[in-house]
Amino acid sequence: TSKCPLEQTRRMTSRAHRTRQGSQDTGYSPLLSEEKVDYEYSYEPSAPSAEEMHTFAGETQGTTVSGPNQEPTVEAVPVPSIDTALASTEGLLIRERLYWSQVLCPLCERKTQFKVASWNSAMPSRLEDRHFTSQPLAMEMFEESDCCCRYMLHQYRELDLGIFLPSTRQRTMEFDQGWPMSRDPLLVLSRPFRCTIPCCCFILWPQEMEIFDGVTGALRGRVKQEWKWWNCCWPCDTYVAGYNNLGAHIQTVHVPRCFGSGCTNCCAPTCFNPIHTSYVHRVNPRNPNNLGEPVSKIEVQWPGWNARGLCMQNSAAENFVVQFPAGANPDEKVLTVGAWGLMNFMYWERRANQRR
Repeated sequence: TSKCPLEQTRRMTSRAHRTRQGSQDTGYSPLLSEEKVDYEYSYEPSAPSAEEMHTFAGETQGTTVSGPNQEPTVEAVPVPSIDTALASTEGLLIRERLYWSQVLCPLCERKTQFKVASWNSAMPSRLEDRHFTSQPLAMEMFEESDCCCRYMLHQYRELDLGIFLPSTRQRTMEFDQGWPMSRDPLLVLSRPFRCTIPCCCFILWPQEMEIFDGVTGALRGRVKQEWKWWNCCWPCDTYVAGYNNLGAHIQTVHVPRCFGSGCTNCCAPTCFNPIHTSYVHRVNPRNPNNLGEPVSKIEVQWPGWNARGLCMQNSAAENFVVQFPAGANPDEKVLTVGAWGLMNFMYWERRANQRR
């Protein structure tokens, strides 16, 4: 099996340290509130007694103390897998962080960050920003990329996108910049740089993204830009193909653009057409070109008449609804998340103030 190329650098901090921090994380928090809370501490150091040190060590999660004169032994707690985290959910609500520096300055390119909550079929089809912020936080995503790549290549940059369980610090939704070195991700979406060149009936170096298990580092699948022979004449219907870890083509996402599919996504997502919809199809091994009926959707929802909605073109901070197919197995769910990740950087990360 393939290994994640940045696995060693992301596991510099021991699981024991991660266990002590992660075990304190209880309860829920709102999905996103873009405000930073500052705390003031009044602390006067004093020397604790031996009994106090022993009591503190015994109460620490993941530690055992066999005697007052012995040091505590740290027991690592296993990190749950992405399959466990996605097992009971029908889909995901994904809300991207808005950077005012990117809105005001076209040259600024920050690392993307996302907050994730669970979606269910009982929710209304039209979800404004308040629906996202009212949901309990389930996971969070952080980008790791090179500064030069971001500023020179923008949405085509090489990057890794890690999906993490929320930490204690994130209870107030205070964002940290970059990859959390004290925690292991559940899943890693790794995107290499590809200089894509359409050549009439075929395409050179299509965009792609590999999906790695954050716990084991094993390859879970791959999603790739799919080019149809007629796309050179009609680019309004585009596709993203999903392959499992054995290379089998099991999923295709149809992404209508502009006038594709009867103009369903024309002017979307805006106040004129608030929902941009892409359609997820299961692939029939006997006839992979016949997609049949869609089994789920990936939506971009306009946030509404607020700062996010009015500045969305210059911020590239969207709200996404990722719906999993009914009865989907773990591989299908992982590939659907991977397809969302690739589509986001292919279609939604280029800002209007950079198109000059």
